[in-house]
Amino acid sequence: MKKIERTAEFLDLVGACHRFVAACGKTVPQLRDRKLSDDEQAVLAQNVARCRATLDWIETAAETGEVDMDEELARLLRGE
Repeated sequence: MKKIERTAEFLDLVGACHRFVAACGKTVPQLRDRKLSDDEQAVLAQNVARCRATLDWIETAAETGEVDMDEELARLLRGE
């Protein structure tokens, strides 16, 4: 079995993922029987896109060691 090196950066990233999942696990069920407005849905869609892009970036960094982001990702993460 391959040993995972537990650097501070690795632990920070795992912790960030855990906090995100935990927060969503508590918050999403509170939307039960609630209809989001069009504006709310648009804001949520933008944030979900940012989350997806960030998760893709994390996967790429973990698989390749390449942590640079292209300008499109940088703009998306800045909310532009």
